[in-house]
Amino acid sequence: MKPVTFFRKTHKWAMLVIGVQAVLWTLGGVYMTVIPLPVIHGNHLMAETPPAAIDWARVEIEPGLVALANPTAHAIRLTMVDGAPAYQVTGPRQALISAETGQVISPVREDAIRRMARADFAGDAEIRAVTLLETGPMPQEILSTRPPVWRVDFEGWNEPTFYYSAETGRFLSRRHNLWRGFDIAWMLHIMDYDERADMDNWLLRIATALGLFSAITGMGLVFYSFARRRRAEAA
Repeated sequence: MKPVTFFRKTHKWAMLVIGVQAVLWTLGGVYMTVIPLPVIHGNHLMAETPPAAIDWARVEIEPGLVALANPTAHAIRLTMVDGAPAYQVTGPRQALISAETGQVISPVREDAIRRMARADFAGDAEIRAVTLLETGPMPQEILSTRPPVWRVDFEGWNEPTFYYSAETGRFLSRRHNLWRGFDIAWMLHIMDYDERADMDNWLLRIATALGLFSAITGMGLVFYSFARRRRAEAA
């Protein structure tokens, strides 16, 4: 078989196999580079308000007492939750503890979550739905988060969503349609259709090798095309 015939046939069949994925790589790359990352991250969705100052006059419980009651805690943070001072305890046991009474006040109520989300949101869109996710599996966009979680959906074309811990009231993450589109583009780009995070999977390796092979055979066709033209001109 002549080299040019080999390059032509192998390039054709390789491109038939890898062509669709090559288009997806290109389209996904365009999407991920055209839209600025701060927009993808949803920075514009968060209201630029400083954290509420601690109302120390209402703090009756010392942090040491909270630490003694929660010896396995990774962190204990005093903050204002829905207008009242509270300790957010994170670790194997997560809880929200009133800094006024020392009582556990989690899970956080829906009305409190609505007020917190309204204060955190930078836009004017109304809250469309508030949902308590009590058991797994979690939605793909917060797959690594453990329940229970409050999901707050806002109206609008971009469908912003805020997530809060139901145990501590802590803001967890924000999502919107442009981010979801980015997530799909990233999934198609790295060819991890499960967790969308593994860039070292065999499917991507095979597709990359096949793409490289297609490029090499294509370069071979270009080389022989120019060589044929030069021979024709010399004749």
